[in-house]
Amino acid sequence: MQPYEKTPRRNYFSDPAGNTGFNEAVAKYLGSLQKEIVAQYLSPENTLRLHHGNAWQNPANPEAFGNGMKEHSSSTVTKFQDIVDHKLELIDQCVQQLTEGMHQQFAQMLYSTVTDACDRSGNVVHAKDRPLEDAFIEMVEKVPFSADRHGVVRLPEVHAHPEMAKKMMAAVENAPVEYKQRLDQIKARKSKEALEREAERKAKFVSYGED
Repeated sequence: MQPYEKTPRRNYFSDPAGNTGFNEAVAKYLGSLQKEIVAQYLSPENTLRLHHGNAWQNPANPEAFGNGMKEHSSSTVTKFQDIVDHKLELIDQCVQQLTEGMHQQFAQMLYSTVTDACDRSGNVVHAKDRPLEDAFIEMVEKVPFSADRHGVVRLPEVHAHPEMAKKMMAAVENAPVEYKQRLDQIKARKSKEALEREAERKAKFVSYGED
C-alpha cells in the first residue's frame, strides 16, 4: 500500500511575485529616504557605504576615532481590520513611522559619537558662566577648517538646540567691532591653513589632476 501523500492546497489569495516586488520597492524607497536623512548631517561626498564587515580602521590617521557598526531598527504595527478595509494610506503611514524612527536613532548615534570623540581628545568648549560670544570664538579656534579637492574652504557647521543657537548667534551679531575683526582674522588664518593642508595632501599623489 502506498503511503498517503497530502496534496498541497492551492492558495488563490497569494501572489509571491507581487509580494517580493512590493517588499523590494519599499526597501528601495526606505533606502533613498535614509540617504536623504544622512545628507542632512553629512555630505554625500564624505559618506561611504560598506557591504560587509562590522568595524573599520584608518591606519593613515592614528588620531581618527574608530568604532564599530551600530544597528538601527524600527518597527510599525498595522491593524488587521485596516487591511480588511483596504486602507492604502497605511503604506505612507508605515513608511513615515519607520523613517522617523530611523532618523531619530541616526541623529542620536551621530551626536553621541561626536561627543565621545570630543571627550577623548579633550577638544571641548564650556560655555557655562561666560559670555556666549567668547565660547563661540574659542570653538571656531579649536575646530580645523577643511578644503575640498576643488580648493573651496568649508567652514565648520554649528549644531545646537534652536534656542541656544539663537542666543549664540545674537551674542555674536551684537558683539563689538573689535570682536568681529578678530573673528574674521581667525577665519582667514584657518582658511589659509586648510588650503595648505589640501595642497600637501595632493602633493603626495603622483600626477594628481593630470589628464
